[in-house]
Amino acid sequence: MTLDYLVVLSDESSRIVDAYERDRHAAVPWSDRWTVATVARHVASTHHVVADIVRGRPDADFGLFGELQTPAKDSPEFVEWFCSGTTSLLEQLSNVPVDDECWSWFTPGRRVGWWARRMALEAVVHRWDTDAAQGRNFSLAPEIAADGIDEFLDVFVAATRAAHDAPAGPTISLECSDRRERWWLDLSDRGERTVSREPRDALVRIRGTAEQLLVMLWGRVPVTAGVEVTGDVGVLDRWSELIPPM
Repeated sequence: MTLDYLVVLSDESSRIVDAYERDRHAAVPWSDRWTVATVARHVASTHHVVADIVRGRPDADFGLFGELQTPAKDSPEFVEWFCSGTTSLLEQLSNVPVDDECWSWFTPGRRVGWWARRMALEAVVHRWDTDAAQGRNFSLAPEIAADGIDEFLDVFVAATRAAHDAPAGPTISLECSDRRERWWLDLSDRGERTVSREPRDALVRIRGTAEQLLVMLWGRVPVTAGVEVTGDVGVLDRWSELIPPM
């Protein structure tokens, strides 16, 4: 199944706007600083900037954040500004060929289609933030969550291990209990990672629903929360060392 990232982006962004309108002051549980309004401003700002990155391809980059005019989180104009950024982003991603060259902070992702996936899955994770802040039940289609796992292991583990020169570690397997998908994350080379869908010897196995695994990987809940862990569970004590947070 091929995901329609633009539909995911539109739907998840609308849910964040709804959360902002319900209670923008609700606190996000994993942070001592973020509220629903903070999440909304972060998402909206990114939408405005990425729309301009696609528009200004291939040279426009995150330097555009320095030029962004952002209304206050409590401003009456905030919702309109949020929605205009999402609309602009969707227009750019809809009308530009996915293989067009475009700047990205992740070198292998320097094309427009990479941003469609990144922005859709970014909105998914931040909708978890707003749902959790307001005590709402977060629910996500397993196929979207599994794609988010795949992106996290490929993109973010590569980026953070390289940036922090993370130490060598074991191979960790992650298995969906609600889908027939499994990943082997090989951390044997310092500062690098290899992601495989072919079986490898793993020192520890983490099994849960795709949604549980995605939320765990993004650090929204403890590594062991709600999932089944077998093998050398002591490896998880080194999780933030082996897979540094963004």
